[in-house]
Amino acid sequence: MYYLLVLNLIMPFVMVSVGYTFKKHPASDMDPNNGYNTPTSRKTREHWEYAQSIAPDIFISYGKALGLTEILLSVAMYLFHISIHEILCVGVFIGLGFLFWAFYKTDLKIEKKFT
Repeated sequence: MYYLLVLNLIMPFVMVSVGYTFKKHPASDMDPNNGYNTPTSRKTREHWEYAQSIAPDIFISYGKALGLTEILLSVAMYLFHISIHEILCVGVFIGLGFLFWAFYKTDLKIEKKFT
């Protein structure tokens, strides 16, 4: 049953993978299905290019930090005999928090540069 704790590592893995993919293959066109695509990044071509340059690094760093946080938290909660389901729920909320924070931080950097 403890193998389920690996599920907490899905979000950090995806964040790091997406970051490396965007870094290796940056989106050049502003198609709605490409790259880091938020209303802030689509304002102008300069916003778009800047977003594509900073978003991968932010997502990679937040994904790595999330992975480390998830591992440490899962081990600590396991040592305190907290149920697997509670550990998974906490992991999901922390993962979503990191994901939303990465989007927020990227949009904040874009707005700060062009204000």
